[in-house]
Amino acid sequence: VSTQSTGGRSKHDYQDLCVVTSLLAWLRAHQQDLDQEDVAVSIQLQSTGTQLQRHLINLLHDLNLPGKCTSVDTDLEIQTLKIQIITNVTSYCVSAMGNSNVIHALFSPELGVKKGNSLNLLISLLQKALEGSSHHSDTYSQLIHKAMHVNQLSTEEQRELAGSIMVDIDKCSAIQRAKYAELRLEQLADTKDKELSLYTQLIESLVYLLWRHVHHYTVYCKEPCLDHVTGEPTPKRLLSSNKDLTKQLTKELPLHLTDPFLKKIVDFCSSKTTGSGSMTASFYFSSR
Repeated sequence: VSTQSTGGRSKHDYQDLCVVTSLLAWLRAHQQDLDQEDVAVSIQLQSTGTQLQRHLINLLHDLNLPGKCTSVDTDLEIQTLKIQIITNVTSYCVSAMGNSNVIHALFSPELGVKKGNSLNLLISLLQKALEGSSHHSDTYSQLIHKAMHVNQLSTEEQRELAGSIMVDIDKCSAIQRAKYAELRLEQLADTKDKELSLYTQLIESLVYLLWRHVHHYTVYCKEPCLDHVTGEPTPKRLLSSNKDLTKQLTKELPLHLTDPFLKKIVDFCSSKTTGSGSMTASFYFSSR
């Protein structure tokens, strides 16, 4: 998994990254089944797990969630691929974290750190994902409205839309031009609908990752406990360090998870599923 600058990537590079990250996310989610069925694949995944995990999380730094985009086809395709790649990586992280009470923490509790794999990265991605989802939802509604009332669009706008499908638009009649414009609007709306679906999956993964990590640090790192890897009691030196980090996290968390930001999370989760409400409520109170 390469983490070169996004400026040097072509559409084919993003397509390759999308396929690879999707496969890795699937393999990580089904690793327990692989342990029983394909020992060789399981051993290979475990031996490269730490390095692979580091490269994948680096992609979250490297790839910015896209904002507003032009209507150029290549740009739209790359935008969708970026969202898909980031969604694949967060899905991988959810599986790698585990589902036991004491998780395998992938992100450190520091909130003031702009670089590195910290909770600050999750919060930043979540903010961008919520904004992106809202923007795409508005754009989708606008596209559908225009498609339903295509005859009310100006001739210039119809020509611009139809020109994306028909090269020699001057030879088309007004009725044909309107039909091509409607078809183009439907294509754009379909792309936005797919991106909205990806944003939903991404936001749910980010909320879950953030909530589990905050719960882990504020509950399980306060008191002595058995290390989930070695089974040995937590060393006093490490426990003291954990307490300091937890204290700092508890102090800084309300500054990053502000009430307006939390309301966006609650509103989003409430609109998608009834089950997310209790998780988000717990997340809200743990940050207070």
